[in-house]
Amino acid sequence: MPITLLHQCGHNANWNIDSYRDDECGDGLILSPVHQSQPTIDKLGDDIIQASIFDPQYYLPNSQKKKLKTYEFFPEVISGGFDTLEFSTLAIESARSCLGFQLEKDFHRIMIPARHFSDMEPDYIEKQEVYTVHPFLQAIEEEGVGKEIFLTLPLTSRMLMHDRYRTNILNWITSYPEIDGVYLLVEDDRASKQIQDHNFLKKYLTSVYELRDAGLKVLVGHCNTEALLFTLIEGCEITFGAYENTRMFSVDKFVVSDEDRRGPRARLYMPGLLNWIQYPQAVEIRDGLGSVWDRIYSETTYAEEAFESAIDPHFNYPGLYKHYFLNFQEQIDTLSEVSDSQRYEILRDLLRNAQENYYEIERWPLDLDRHGRGDHIEPWLDSLNWFYRSFLS
Repeated sequence: MPITLLHQCGHNANWNIDSYRDDECGDGLILSPVHQSQPTIDKLGDDIIQASIFDPQYYLPNSQKKKLKTYEFFPEVISGGFDTLEFSTLAIESARSCLGFQLEKDFHRIMIPARHFSDMEPDYIEKQEVYTVHPFLQAIEEEGVGKEIFLTLPLTSRMLMHDRYRTNILNWITSYPEIDGVYLLVEDDRASKQIQDHNFLKKYLTSVYELRDAGLKVLVGHCNTEALLFTLIEGCEITFGAYENTRMFSVDKFVVSDEDRRGPRARLYMPGLLNWIQYPQAVEIRDGLGSVWDRIYSETTYAEEAFESAIDPHFNYPGLYKHYFLNFQEQIDTLSEVSDSQRYEILRDLLRNAQENYYEIERWPLDLDRHGRGDHIEPWLDSLNWFYRSFLS
């Protein structure tokens, strides 16, 4: 069964659009109003809009980000200054306006937004119902919408790790026959770029499996390379993105800050390592450890252009991300062609081979930076094998 792969758009979404149109990477886009103003989205062609979805991004309702303010239905805008109690009287108006925008543009499906909570709110469900779920379902019924309806579900790793809390939320979602699927976003406050906690990863996989088992479609948003593991769950839709804030969910991007942030170091995606490594270290491996390079690198014109440049690319060099899109799409295409059990075997081989490649690089010797090392491989292998034993064998 084909695996649906969507571009998680952020800053410089034109890279995603180019990749989709020119390189045939991905099946559509998830558009981000915090990064794309309404006039920008208005200019997109029907080929993009009809294959894509619009994430209303009500996560931080009082966000002062300028592009969010171009949408009249955003809570801060429609309220003239967001207040939790006052918004309850405007929620239906906001829902009708947001729904109308999605229908007018003819997006692929309708998204019901949700608010983000960092803490395990005891009344999480009740707050989401008042804030968006009930108003949007009312607006949807009024319009007689025929498109798929997805509910946005922003959680934290702590919520997923708490079995009773997680189960209550999953039971709540399945109580709505009008809802066809879930747009799942999980904030994991970790120091590493890749997930290294096998217990969290097991709960993450279990949550998606339980939602699918209940008959709901699941779109896992803001995925990093761990998206490959979710392909074990038949019908699960996954995402890929350019900058790190599109590959790891947080609400930081919705907060206005005067703090200057130093740009990250340029990294290159290496499919044979299932990771991004610092560009200069990639060059070292290419120039000095050819036998391993042939196993970890998959050539694209974008990466080759970077290597041929007289200056090392900066982190915002588009070719680095277009290289990733092509490589990741190729990995997904390989998995799309086989059964669940065969996907497991392929992923297991990928992880074991990556483990060996990391070992040879270290033995060469080259010490990769802490984010480029293979510290995620063993937890992923453990989670992969556990999931297969628990649900697929």
